[in-house]
Amino acid sequence: MIDALGRQYYKNDGVRNRECRQVSGSYPLSEEAIRSRLSDDLGDLRISCFETITSTNSVARLMVGGKLPCLITANAQTAGRGRRGKTFYSPHGVGLYFSLVFPWEREESAALVTTMAAVAVCRVLENEIGIVADIKWVNDIFLDGKKIGGILTEAIPVFDSENEKAIVLGIGINLERPEGGYPAELQERAGALSDVLDRSNVSTDMTAVFVDEQGNLVFNRSVLIAMMINELTKIVRALPNRDYLNEYRERCFIIGKEIFLDDGRAIVPSGISDDGALMYRDENGQNRELISGEVILVRY
Repeated sequence: MIDALGRQYYKNDGVRNRECRQVSGSYPLSEEAIRSRLSDDLGDLRISCFETITSTNSVARLMVGGKLPCLITANAQTAGRGRRGKTFYSPHGVGLYFSLVFPWEREESAALVTTMAAVAVCRVLENEIGIVADIKWVNDIFLDGKKIGGILTEAIPVFDSENEKAIVLGIGINLERPEGGYPAELQERAGALSDVLDRSNVSTDMTAVFVDEQGNLVFNRSVLIAMMINELTKIVRALPNRDYLNEYRERCFIIGKEIFLDDGRAIVPSGISDDGALMYRDENGQNRELISGEVILVRY
């Protein structure tokens, strides 16, 4: 049965009618598995795991004003959201879909949080799986020229408070290609971690991905979520130090390449500012910064 939020309930699944049913498999997505991998100082994180949900960010927004921080995870999204009203294709069992909600009392903008999350995701993919991913400003994760993930950051006023804000940070990663492939509009643009992984890439000491008895790759999503949250927490707590932006700049593959802006103008970005803005020169040779927006790469 599915409620108004798109949450799927199982009355007789052995988990006492909770809003989360553990997914079948060796390493199910679960609160216990995620919490066991979190840093000790994240013990107050509330965790809710769902089988199917409309959008982790949409549900996470409802948590603002309650006890924070909290984490919403799902095995599938029926209405996954991206930036600027775009959808994020989130089929069952082949991706990583979660949203983190936490109070934000710092001066740094929500746009800068997006860059922190992008670096955190890339560090975990490299350290835990051995995959070196790229970043397309401001929020897309790329691998071998194809998008494998996205980040949606929203700053939400806290109810009954004039000054308090909370950040709702949503992250989606394609782990495997869905059975039957991607929809036609995504076939040429979407990729997955499994595209570059095979048994020879996976060592026996890896915990985030392993090879099962049938020779199939299995991703431990609980480990990946916990490690990404841990890494993001390290970056946030190091503020106002922004050294992580050097790594963001190194991974941002559109620097020095021709791109199109929303208004159709073609520019060549020259770098990333300390506020996470895209720097470029306009047609008059004046230095400009783009704080937010969508960019289209002419060629990768």
